[in-house]
Amino acid sequence: MDAPTKRRHQPGGAHPTRRKVVEEPFHPTAPAVAAAAPPSHLVGAIVEKGFSAAAPSSTPRPTVLPFPVARHRSHGPHWGPAAKDAGKGAGEEEDDEMDMDETDYQSVVVAAAGPVRRKERKGMDFSQWREFVDDTPPKRRQGKPAQEKKQSAQKTHVGAMTSKVDDAAAGERELEEGGMQLYSGNSREVSGAAALVSDMVSKKLMTKVELRGEMSKAGEVRDATLRGEGMELDGGELSIEAEINAENMARLAGMSAGEIAEAQADIMNKMNPALVEMLRRRGREKSGDTKGVSRDKGQESSGSQKATRATPGDWLTAGEHSGNSWKAWSERVEHIRSCRFTLDGDILGFQSSLEKQDGKKTHAESVAERDFLRTEGDPTAVGYTINEAVALTRSMVPGQRVLALQLLASILNRALQSLHKMDKIDNVKEMNSNDKFDDWQAVWAYALGPEPELVLSLRMVLDDNHDSVVLSCAKAINVMLSCKFNESYFEISEKVLDHGKDICTAPMFRSKPDVDGGFLEGGFWKYNTKPSNILPHYGDNDEEEGDEKHTIQDDVVVSGQDVAAGFVRMGILPRICFLLEMDSPPVLEDYLVSILVALARHSPQSANAILNCPRLIQNITKLLTKQGSMEIRSSQIKGVALLKVLSKYNRQTCLNFVNHGVFQQAMWHWYRKASTLEDWVRSGKEQCNLSSAMMVEQLRFWRTCISYGFCVAHFTDFFPVLCLWLSPPMFQKLSESNVLSEFSSVARESYLVLGALAQRLPLLHSVEQLTKQDLGVSASYIETWSWSHVVPMVDLALSWLYLNDIPYVCSLINVQNKNTNHMLEASYLVLVIASVLGMLNSILERISPDDTPDGKYCLPWIPDFIPKIGLAIISNGFFCFLSTDAVGHEEYPSFCGASLVQGLCYMRCQGHVAVSLPSVSCLQRLVQLSWSVDRVIQGTTKNCSELLKDSKTGIAGKILGKGISSLWHNDLLDLLTSLLPMISSQWSILQNTEMFGRGGPAPGVGFGWGACGGGFWSLKYLLAQLDSNLVLQLIKIFSAAPRVPVTLSEVVNSDNMTNTVVTASERISSVLGVSLIAGPGQISMLEKAFDILFQPSILKCLKSSVHGFACNMEVLKAFEWDITEDEYLLFSSVLNSHFRSRWLAIKKKHSDKYAGNSSSINVPKMPETLETIQEETELTEAVNQPCSTLVIEWAHQRLPLPAHWILSAVCCIDDPKGKLSTSANYILDVSRAGLIFLLGLEAISAAPCHHTPLVWKMHALSVSIRTSMDLLQENRSRSIFHALQELYGQHLDRLCQKYYRSQSVKKDESAGVASLEESREASSLEILRFQEKIHGSYTTFVESLVEQFAAVSYGDVIFGRQVVIYLHRRVEPTVRLAAWNALSNAYVLELLPPIDKCIGDIQGYLEPLEDDERILESYAKSWTSGVLDKAAQRDSMGFTLAKHHLSGFVFQCSASGKTLRNKLVKSLIRCYAQKRHHEAMMKNFVLQGIAQDSGCSNELDRRYEILKDACEMNSSLLTEVQRLKTSVGQ
Repeated sequence: MDAPTKRRHQPGGAHPTRRKVVEEPFHPTAPAVAAAAPPSHLVGAIVEKGFSAAAPSSTPRPTVLPFPVARHRSHGPHWGPAAKDAGKGAGEEEDDEMDMDETDYQSVVVAAAGPVRRKERKGMDFSQWREFVDDTPPKRRQGKPAQEKKQSAQKTHVGAMTSKVDDAAAGERELEEGGMQLYSGNSREVSGAAALVSDMVSKKLMTKVELRGEMSKAGEVRDATLRGEGMELDGGELSIEAEINAENMARLAGMSAGEIAEAQADIMNKMNPALVEMLRRRGREKSGDTKGVSRDKGQESSGSQKATRATPGDWLTAGEHSGNSWKAWSERVEHIRSCRFTLDGDILGFQSSLEKQDGKKTHAESVAERDFLRTEGDPTAVGYTINEAVALTRSMVPGQRVLALQLLASILNRALQSLHKMDKIDNVKEMNSNDKFDDWQAVWAYALGPEPELVLSLRMVLDDNHDSVVLSCAKAINVMLSCKFNESYFEISEKVLDHGKDICTAPMFRSKPDVDGGFLEGGFWKYNTKPSNILPHYGDNDEEEGDEKHTIQDDVVVSGQDVAAGFVRMGILPRICFLLEMDSPPVLEDYLVSILVALARHSPQSANAILNCPRLIQNITKLLTKQGSMEIRSSQIKGVALLKVLSKYNRQTCLNFVNHGVFQQAMWHWYRKASTLEDWVRSGKEQCNLSSAMMVEQLRFWRTCISYGFCVAHFTDFFPVLCLWLSPPMFQKLSESNVLSEFSSVARESYLVLGALAQRLPLLHSVEQLTKQDLGVSASYIETWSWSHVVPMVDLALSWLYLNDIPYVCSLINVQNKNTNHMLEASYLVLVIASVLGMLNSILERISPDDTPDGKYCLPWIPDFIPKIGLAIISNGFFCFLSTDAVGHEEYPSFCGASLVQGLCYMRCQGHVAVSLPSVSCLQRLVQLSWSVDRVIQGTTKNCSELLKDSKTGIAGKILGKGISSLWHNDLLDLLTSLLPMISSQWSILQNTEMFGRGGPAPGVGFGWGACGGGFWSLKYLLAQLDSNLVLQLIKIFSAAPRVPVTLSEVVNSDNMTNTVVTASERISSVLGVSLIAGPGQISMLEKAFDILFQPSILKCLKSSVHGFACNMEVLKAFEWDITEDEYLLFSSVLNSHFRSRWLAIKKKHSDKYAGNSSSINVPKMPETLETIQEETELTEAVNQPCSTLVIEWAHQRLPLPAHWILSAVCCIDDPKGKLSTSANYILDVSRAGLIFLLGLEAISAAPCHHTPLVWKMHALSVSIRTSMDLLQENRSRSIFHALQELYGQHLDRLCQKYYRSQSVKKDESAGVASLEESREASSLEILRFQEKIHGSYTTFVESLVEQFAAVSYGDVIFGRQVVIYLHRRVEPTVRLAAWNALSNAYVLELLPPIDKCIGDIQGYLEPLEDDERILESYAKSWTSGVLDKAAQRDSMGFTLAKHHLSGFVFQCSASGKTLRNKLVKSLIRCYAQKRHHEAMMKNFVLQGIAQDSGCSNELDRRYEILKDACEMNSSLLTEVQRLKTSVGQ
């Protein structure tokens, strides 16, 4: 016995209390028992490996053994029911567990030989159904005594008894929904099931639907019968429950109906009604009606809410943390459990409640009935659930396994396709009107969830020994990992983004907000599963500890959190390595390498697992070269992509690939003799497609190595082949051969490689320093490109700037052809032009860096190609010359009035994402290059500038000397004007991407996160990021350009310029919108946004807007305060510093022993330099230091930012632990500047700030004074704080009015459509739901705020106004109760301001009347304890509030509240009797709501009668009521 088998057979294991499940071999000596089984179980039934063919069993369950690595599927993990001889001793059990041939199914064939011969008939006549089953079906028994049950059990047929014992053993291992909890189940009577089927089936031919319904009903009757009479134990004895049940049933049988009713009434009278209801509910649950109970509860709580069909309004966003939203989503996902699918993956329907079987997994009886129905001619008529398909993957028949895998792949693919088409906003009307809309988001979430255990099943099937099964399994895994959609996303991002970095696809969730962070959302992202759970452990050292540490249960838990991590943990990598070594078919190779690429993109830990897997990288390298020099396979292309992805994680990994020859083997195509472009075209469309895809991936691999500073010297080796793709070709021949896109892709990647090489150039005027100093880079080297190669490359690139020679681009400029086909072809060439512009800009960056301060870096001379680049931009129609005085219309008549910028703007606004992305990318690089040309030319010495003006370039040369910015103003201003509305619409959509603090509802990878439209992994999100980056560049250029007539600090008032000039408020709003769009890896973009947003000029503009806003507001008083220039600089500095440290900081990770070298991957170490050594600073500028990684992790960072990120400065939460603050007043300065900035944004109605929920703004003001009152002690900050309170009070009143109107609309059934829309809008209003929207433990925060108010406020009015807001009627009852109790216990109710000085309208605190009993009792307790005595004297709002609500409840409550009313009245009158000074308070209580001059004696008499009635004939209390009446009369 080998070691794994030995370990498997050890008793106990990690869970000694669980029963060991072993596999019993088939014995040829039992043919009679097998033959006695009904033939219905052999027709189309699923036969499990290791199961008796005569006894269908429940779904098999895994043992607690660790998952085997790269073994045959017959070697484990062992699945099997408890054997019928499981009661043997330990010695006998060990004898039965000997290793035997588990594929010996001779007994099955012998047993099934007789019945199977019936299939030779042309048609099967099921009218003789009774002949197939036992002739003496047992009678249906209800409530019979135990003796009768024993007698009937002894008469049972031998075959039926055998099937009962087998089913009882099989039912001992069942899996609950929450996890793999093993328990001893009840036995089943298969013979009874067969008899019930025989009773219900008539001799007439029945339809499938009728037969299906009858079988379902029969199954429920059988289950109810078994539950009613109690199940027998193994020895034929009855359990205690069964004996008690038999006695009860016998006693009830001897009672008449009247006696039973009398006994029931007697019990009802003696017991508590609540206890009776509880017993009834337990009885319903025991009788199996748990679904009905839960359904009733669901209907009571959610009303008419249904989960069977989702509407676009049901999509849940990041801000919806309420229990109702989570419950609705859970119901949607759980509803998919009963969903049936066709073989094509379409939704066929849903199981009825009779077929759900209480949510448990498919039993053998239902599987047999289902397969019986399918033999009638239409196998797919009933359909499959996901759980049934998973069960079918474990069938013994290879064809059934293939069918199940193809079905699962179809379901997953259909769900991905539907998610890809879903657009939450654009298709909302269509989806509302479509009654057949299917909830594919819930389908995807359920399939990848923990219940189906799909990862475990697919991993098992991958060990199959049938090629067709393995191929289908690889395809299903490929779809499950979203390989197609993720690679499409990365393919497009490689084209349009220039940083060359990839984003990890592992599923993520946000860390929960805490009180130190002010409860603000937007915490650090974390992996769904810990990185230490991903990496498997290989070697013999872990075998002995495997049973104690790692079990299949652990693997299932990890796969439920992250499917890719589950596959890696279950050892899929060694299995893929083995399949690649076995010379698999090309299609299987393609799927396997795609799976490896998806796993490599998952996380650094998964990439390390691939690198550490023995022989895996060697097999991939062999795959690249084994097919010869001419044939190219798709698997080879993906193999190069895998090497590229792995290289991006770590610079050391890339260096190892280079040193071990992996790079040379991957680039073998580029060492061949260069052929002509005509030969490439003549090879055919298919060959051109494969060769171009291969060259593109090889160039990207090379570009990755160049980014690390490696393989730069290979430029001379690869240039003969590279030069074929650098010059513009004969476009007509390419179009005729339909290979334009293939050529464009190779040309684009070639120039991107040249751009990466240009970044490895030393600074042009610092070459001398490189020869004198050592670079000092540890453990590696840096290669630099030579400037001698630059000039020829620039000449080749300039040939692409002659737009007249590029057909489709030329037509785009001149005619602006709106043909979609031409637009798509033009987008291919636009990407090539964009890569050319990017390469030229990279060269200019190494002449004059962009980050160099003005005037510090002076160029003594510039190369000759710099003016050529500028002249090419001016002369070839990139910008419009129409309004330029220096250029007449006769100079360039062909381009007068038209430009490439206008054509690209049209492409962007055209709407198609595939066309918009290239246009924005080209615009961005055109703006960068133009700005770089102006910077380089203007940075030269005066002599060089004069020489350029006096050259023979004519007017274009003069314009170039002045700067290209003199030409681009109109075009770029129009571009900026058109982009700003797009930014404002994009950020609002993308803010709804997160779901319950997660990137998506499913634990897939990348696109498989399951968000609508792809969420963060959609092309629309990528387009929004490109737009935001372009907007930032344009705003930066306009703010720095000297010729721009309107700067950021100016506000345009003239009406004739509103259409062409962007105001300062619009620019501020756009920058704020850009901040909400930025994702991981765009920290540098956000730093630029913060630099623009927190300039002193912006603060000055906001300050002037605040003064004008205060003057126009009726409630706000015009306050005068001034800010000095030093304060502007201080506020600008502290705001920029705060937001960078609060939102852009990367969380430091702890060392992980399983992560290998991943710590060096994700934490780049910057070279340490001393500021006093000037030489090292110059050296850093001379050579671009290579980065340590080209991969961006979602984890350990906060982007994308939440909508309320701007409130963090007001919350003063920059550094709660005091680690970063440089001075004692730093936090106070941040809060002061944050208040000014927030009020300025409110004054200009900046869109993101304006759309921030009011509850967050109110909360931010409370946080700012929770720990200190320093903010309110300064007059300027105090006035700003008061102004914000007044502003938010008006906003609160407007929301309350909308809410009241929505309530009236609900009462009025004849409301119009507009009112219904208003009602729908108001129903989603977030009105001061602090505990629901901010944090579940918000009451603790309120209590701490009240403690601060009691300790240091001394009755400060503004502080009191902020505390009083938590007593508003639109606040949750729990928060209101906590605030009142805290104020009452601290005896500070008298310090609250009068109610007319509170935030918002008075009616918001008084109406509607309080109906919460706990709050009313708390009001009465404060009244009677004397806490309100001083509050009544000082006219505090605390007394007004308690008096109003207590009086309203006592004198206006309904009959249902009479008990509480009497209790409150007694307490108040007793207090009045004991405390004479409460007379005035009681007078106010009685006269509340009655005008003094009205003389409503009738109302007073009614109130006195209510008080007397509440006294319940208590004479002393009645005396006090009479005394009160006399006092009021006086």
